[in-house]
Amino acid sequence: MKKALFAICLLIPVTTLAETKLGVIGAKSQSIYKATDSNSVSLPSISYEGENFFLRLPDIGYRFFPRRSFQNVAVGLSYDASTFDPSEANDINMRKLDDRDASVMAFASYRIGFISTKLSQDISGKHDGYSAKIALGFPIPVGMWRIIPSLSYEFMDSKMSNHLFGVSQKESTNTGGAISSYDSGSVSKIQYGVRGVYPITTSTNIMLGVSRTKYDDSILKSPIIERDETTSLLAGVIFSF
Repeated sequence: MKKALFAICLLIPVTTLAETKLGVIGAKSQSIYKATDSNSVSLPSISYEGENFFLRLPDIGYRFFPRRSFQNVAVGLSYDASTFDPSEANDINMRKLDDRDASVMAFASYRIGFISTKLSQDISGKHDGYSAKIALGFPIPVGMWRIIPSLSYEFMDSKMSNHLFGVSQKESTNTGGAISSYDSGSVSKIQYGVRGVYPITTSTNIMLGVSRTKYDDSILKSPIIERDETTSLLAGVIFSF
């Protein structure tokens, strides 16, 4: 789950006029997996925003129009760190499961105003699945603060969701049948949250955030999933250059 948190943190940009941003973000998030505690971790944040090329870990890509255009199209690669490390589980049978490794996804995205869409396909051979996402986020000035509420919907096909939530017959056998085999169908999730960005100096911002993720109820059919809702907390300092 630490890798998943890494992805969540680095996907949150702080919008300034500077093209390069460096920082540190602390995050705490609940796990959806059974017998697995919440994780707290401190992570680096790195991004570079050119007119067309951008590096916003875990994404790297190219925009077809200048970055401040009202609408834009981009293509690139993304490191999808949605993972599960069985060694983090407190249950002996959960610890016998295989790792759910991260994957490399090729993506194409389209943005118009505050609305963005993204279609991603695994090219690393980890699951060969795809995901589709639509998101909305817009800044609201409140005094010195910039408040940014956000809402997103993401669909994962059965190959991708089975990689994360399914249990193979081999894994079930390794647990002596304590964990039943399970094939996951397609899964969707809704995420909503809010971030607050406050400038300490012209080049230094602090950021606080909270988000809530709600999966399909069907995810609870998986014998390794404990909950279909999670909460994440974020706090960090971003330096702009």
